[in-house]
Amino acid sequence: MGTVWRWGGVILAAVLSATSINAAEPDAAGRFSDGFDTLDERFWHRAHYRFSHPDFDNDWDASLAQAGDGLVLSLLPQDGENRFVGASIRRQETTHFGRYEAVLTAAKGPGIITGFFLYTGPAYGTRHDEIDWEIFGKDTTTAQVAWWRDGELRSQKIDLGFDAAQGPNLYAIDWAPDRIRWYVNGALVFETREGVPEMPQRLFANVWAVDRSLASWAGEAPAGHSTRAKAYRLSHAPAPE
Repeated sequence: MGTVWRWGGVILAAVLSATSINAAEPDAAGRFSDGFDTLDERFWHRAHYRFSHPDFDNDWDASLAQAGDGLVLSLLPQDGENRFVGASIRRQETTHFGRYEAVLTAAKGPGIITGFFLYTGPAYGTRHDEIDWEIFGKDTTTAQVAWWRDGELRSQKIDLGFDAAQGPNLYAIDWAPDRIRWYVNGALVFETREGVPEMPQRLFANVWAVDRSLASWAGEAPAGHSTRAKAYRLSHAPAPE
């Protein structure tokens, strides 16, 4: 078995074969599993820039992604065109089909999203392909899974059956050429074979505030609100060849 977490009398065991690894650096099979004792910048990039996007109400600050026995991702208020500043990390290199896992405690608050996702797009010289876990801060018993193929969005709301802000849970994406499966604590919660992305992508984790125009979807973050999420582990195991 891999790394085990115990919370609220429940045992969470990462089922990924890569969990015997504890490093950001991929092994010979291309697997990695990072518990973030430190943040190895050879393999992870922390976002740090002003962000102009119609869906977001935050900039990015590298200092808000802090490693040490897990990775804390914070969101804070600020004065500026965007009312908040958040934390986002991504892999330096793309990865492709296989299993992706995150042990996360989600951030809480209306208008806040905790994201664990794969993405590529025009900023990287490609079309927009993406696969998401998005946990709603307004109701942390719910999440959305979403996927894009060449810029076309599909999504599905998920009832988690627990409060994702109260402690760590294991979220997974199993991506194959002909389907995507999303798991929570080892249980399959959604599967699709429609519009499956095919481009290699980068793995991300972040916390962000939605633009007020999207309040009907995720709520509106109140002025001055601060919150944080924690990633205990992010992992990937490529699909067998």
